[in-house]
Amino acid sequence: MASQELAGRLGGTPALQERARAFSAFAAPSQQQRRYRQHAQITQCRAGGRRNNRVTVRSDGYEHLGSSQNTRNKRPFPGPPPGQGPPLRVLPIGGLGEIGMNCMLIGVYDRYILVDAGLMFPDFTDLGMQKILPDTSFLAQWRDKIEAVVITHGHEDHIGALPWVIPALDPATPIYAGGFPMQLIKRRLQEFNLYDEARCHTINMRQPFQLGPFECTPMRVTHSIPDCCGLVLRSEHGTIVHTGDWKIDENPVDGEVFDREMFDNLGREGVTLFMSDSTNVLAPGRTTSEAVVEKSLVERVLRHQGKGRVITTQFASNLHRMAAVKKAADASGRKICFIGMSLGFYLEAAAREGRAPFDPKDVISAADLDQYDPNELLIVTTGSQAEPRAALSLASRDASHLLKLQSSDLVLYSAKVIPGNDTRVMQMMNRISELGPEIAMGRDENLHTSGHAYRGELEEVMRYAKPQHFLPVHGEYAFLCAHAQLARENGVNYTSVIRNGQMLGVADRRNKNTVSIGSAAGIPGASMALLGEAQLTSFYNDGNKGTGTASEMGLEERQLLAVEGIVIAAVDVMRDAALIRAVAEAGAPGAGPAALAAAAKVASQRRLRARIRVTTRAMWVDNGRLLEDLHSAAEDAIARLPGDAHLAAVERVVADSLRRTCKAFNQRRPEVVVIAHEADPRAGQAAMAAATRRQAEERERRDEQGQSSGRRGEREMSDREADAVLAERERRRRARQAERERELLVAPKGGELEDLGAPSADESSGSEEEFGAAAQQQQQQQQTGRGRRSVSDKIAGSAGGSQRLMRGGQSGEEGAPRRRGRPQQGAGAPPPLQEQGAGAPPPLQELPPDVLAQRQAANPRDHPEQGGNIEYP
Repeated sequence: MASQELAGRLGGTPALQERARAFSAFAAPSQQQRRYRQHAQITQCRAGGRRNNRVTVRSDGYEHLGSSQNTRNKRPFPGPPPGQGPPLRVLPIGGLGEIGMNCMLIGVYDRYILVDAGLMFPDFTDLGMQKILPDTSFLAQWRDKIEAVVITHGHEDHIGALPWVIPALDPATPIYAGGFPMQLIKRRLQEFNLYDEARCHTINMRQPFQLGPFECTPMRVTHSIPDCCGLVLRSEHGTIVHTGDWKIDENPVDGEVFDREMFDNLGREGVTLFMSDSTNVLAPGRTTSEAVVEKSLVERVLRHQGKGRVITTQFASNLHRMAAVKKAADASGRKICFIGMSLGFYLEAAAREGRAPFDPKDVISAADLDQYDPNELLIVTTGSQAEPRAALSLASRDASHLLKLQSSDLVLYSAKVIPGNDTRVMQMMNRISELGPEIAMGRDENLHTSGHAYRGELEEVMRYAKPQHFLPVHGEYAFLCAHAQLARENGVNYTSVIRNGQMLGVADRRNKNTVSIGSAAGIPGASMALLGEAQLTSFYNDGNKGTGTASEMGLEERQLLAVEGIVIAAVDVMRDAALIRAVAEAGAPGAGPAALAAAAKVASQRRLRARIRVTTRAMWVDNGRLLEDLHSAAEDAIARLPGDAHLAAVERVVADSLRRTCKAFNQRRPEVVVIAHEADPRAGQAAMAAATRRQAEERERRDEQGQSSGRRGEREMSDREADAVLAERERRRRARQAERERELLVAPKGGELEDLGAPSADESSGSEEEFGAAAQQQQQQQQTGRGRRSVSDKIAGSAGGSQRLMRGGQSGEEGAPRRRGRPQQGAGAPPPLQEQGAGAPPPLQELPPDVLAQRQAANPRDHPEQGGNIEYP
């Protein structure tokens, strides 16, 4: 099932289907298969017969991976949709904007190869870490796009991450490398129980082979380690050249010269994209040949003849330097001795490949040093970067049981101080000087040369290749920018500087001199464009089985402990005996609410007591004054807690108090760890029971308060609504009153108050009683605070019999008495006022011309001359 799913994702080519079948066979090995593989691998590693040929197996192939293969965090693969955008693509996983961790995806559309899989050594801020690894989880998620792995040379920053990268890829993904790098890869994979001979293929210079979507041709470059190569990647969409790490050594000690002819031919053939090493772009001139270093070493050793031992330190992988040291030993008649395991590791790997500068049997054992005259010894050690466990670093501290420095020794520093290691290297040299040996180091001694090209060599190769586009690689971001500027100064108009995770797309320019008419990444006329970016993260390894991200390895916590220190407090909580008795009585069968209340009261009144022990690490305590302050602060914090406080609350309160005390004492913010436990477990259980009851009562009380507050808020809202409704009623009432006054002018003779819609005496008295009852009811509700009046109730109670004030005296209820006097209007009459618009006046009727005279005759009391109080218009 897994192979069918993988084949569906990869496509229908036979090669990819074969890989899918292999994946189904290797994807999930059982525990028995893993034990078998480990047993078989150990047996194979012990073969060989030499003392140092035995491989120490560090992992069963899986336990060292940690979370480096975790694909739960799904991330999109950058780039345009399939079949769109520029065909040639580069996605650096590491190595850009940094020194080390070289790892890069290069491909054609959606088919990629992985160039190198290196690690980076951490600096002093990554406490406890030994290796920084590229984002192997991203590679594991998109393993179906990666068809092969190719290695340019055998330095750790190019092969060191293979034990984590190889498990992230398909089990059938092939690995290509030169002969000597393949020996190093084999040994490294054997250590982690991952070596599979069928996957490993050795390549030869200038012999093309199929590498995923490319035809790859390796070409010889010189570096500080044997058997280095650059890569020429040809496809129907253009040619990509990747130089790897290189310099031009005019006189290499192994006779393998830089392939200038190959670069010159590439310039005539046409290079679509050129990628080159940027490490030493800021260094003017050209690098020194290894032959010059060899001559200086021989002369320096001969000058110390008859004065004592000669001790050299170098990079263990620099076999060219090792050959120069052996030549100096032969010239002075000295025996050569290695102190440092990695020196023998690289020499034996070169011997298996036939590249060893001398027979490993010529190296004497470090245990036999005392048997030789000091004037006959030349000792090669590791530790040029003052690594704490390296041989020379241990000897400088007089901590090595193999090497004891003497005042008659000559120490030759035949290496370069890597940026970031300056301080500890100088400290090591100071310790060596205090022990008495003479030290030779520095540029004037000519004891070291770089393996990376200087500015003059970079310009020369740029002129050979004549690329259409240029991408600087391998270096800090400032180095990359300077290298891009150098390319522009040498006639390369199309350059780009990218970071790890950014995908660059390149399209071949048709006539090699002008930009193509087509488009790349949707930009008309562009042949080089940024296509997207992947969100990458680095993984860390502690030198053993611990592998994870920065947060998983606790790097921030490590730095916090190193800078701020740590405070640890142990709290023995002692509960009161009265609390235990009260809770026991409350929990007894038949106990009533009184017992529960008594238990809760005892728990709230009793204060907590405890025995406290406080200690600190990596902090200034001022002769114990800080410890006294911390102890007092913790006691005060506990004394404020109730007797039934939970252990979690005790830890939280004490930790907060300790942090504040440290901040006030010395402006420190240490890590605080508080561990609280019960002195009497029975008391703890009783306290938890009391706390649970008290918390339940508090929740009930809060709920009641919340409901009461909600009711008050709802009643206030009803009052506002009622006020609005009453205001509207008042406005309508006034409108009706105005209508009645107009109707008064046309009322029949002898009309009574009832004809005007006014309530009768009986109705008035009833209304007063209703108003009084409503007012009394409202007052009672306000006094008791219970009950809730709706809008309709309030309006009905406040307005009384207001429904009888409708036009014509109609009540609006069934059975209400009809008014007397003027007859009702017909069905076609307009509706009453309350059924019309809010402010619509009733229709007016035209009065007869003699209506005033008739009214005055019918009602003489209303005449103004008779003292009437009604004025007529």
